[in-house]
Amino acid sequence: MIRSNYSLAKEVRQNEVKSKQKIQQRQKHQHKLDKLTKIDPIRLYFQIERLEKDKNDEKRLKSLKEDWQFIRKNKLHSDKLDGFLDQQKQKKAKQEKDQRRLWGKDSIYFNPELNPLGKVPLDEQGNRYPNLTGPLRQKTRYAPDPLIKELGIRMPEGDPPQFYKSPQNIKVEKPPEPEKKTPPKPKPKPKPVVPSNLDNDSEDGYSSESDDDHTSKRLRVE
Repeated sequence: MIRSNYSLAKEVRQNEVKSKQKIQQRQKHQHKLDKLTKIDPIRLYFQIERLEKDKNDEKRLKSLKEDWQFIRKNKLHSDKLDGFLDQQKQKKAKQEKDQRRLWGKDSIYFNPELNPLGKVPLDEQGNRYPNLTGPLRQKTRYAPDPLIKELGIRMPEGDPPQFYKSPQNIKVEKPPEPEKKTPPKPKPKPKPVVPSNLDNDSEDGYSSESDDDHTSKRLRVE
């Protein structure tokens, strides 16, 4: 049954518009395919990475991301990108690990009293500063603050503050060991005197042995 408001010419025009749109989409897809087949995907990757850090050109960043998604969806440059993306993944994992590492005295944020572990501080937005170790290659010189000269601030008298070479608040001082007292040496005991026949006289007041025998016995006893 034909509707009362049906128009054959209108339907033909709608079909023509749809077919033209499909043709344009195919042409657009083919044009983009030819264009992105000739570009360097690694260069495109670093361009996106740089724009994500700067955030100055959001429009260009959006366009480049669309190109990147088209490349990955249609598997363009897969032989070149697969190994490269694996290397980048390992590199980022190592950077994240190094960012969390505590470098101690090698860290540029090390302070023997306030920060002996070299923890990375946070900025005003709550983001971590780069976890760098010293010495840095580039040395930055800052101009003196004009307010110091204007107010006439002078250095205090006395010796400058001391900077310790090693952390002072993480050392555990061991108590001194008590001195060991050596026991006194025992005194030598006197030798017992063994009685001999020399001390006993005979009934007549004379010994029964000769004087030479008396002398040899005394020497043996002593």
